[in-house]
Amino acid sequence: MAGSQWKQRVEQLEREARALANPRGCDKVEECELVGLGHKSCGGPRTYLAYCSRTTDARTLRARLEALEKAEQAWQVEEQQSSNCGLTRIPRLRWEEGECRAR
Repeated sequence: MAGSQWKQRVEQLEREARALANPRGCDKVEECELVGLGHKSCGGPRTYLAYCSRTTDARTLRARLEALEKAEQAWQVEEQQSSNCGLTRIPRLRWEEGECRAR
């Protein structure tokens, strides 16, 4: 796959993952989950995504996130992308206005 095709694949998988991660439907923060999203070239996720465990198909979401990570790694190799290698802060989960959120 060419670099632009990898980029399109990464963007599509990220949109799908974000659409699968439903932040609504939980009654308390203990029902919320946090997952890494994407891949930095030095390792680790680009960012994090919060979702409600009661209303999200976690298995499908994790499969999409795994596909996203692999596609992003392939794109980074293809394009010889580098990263600042800074650590991505793991946010705290919170439940606010009926939604799971990462802060």
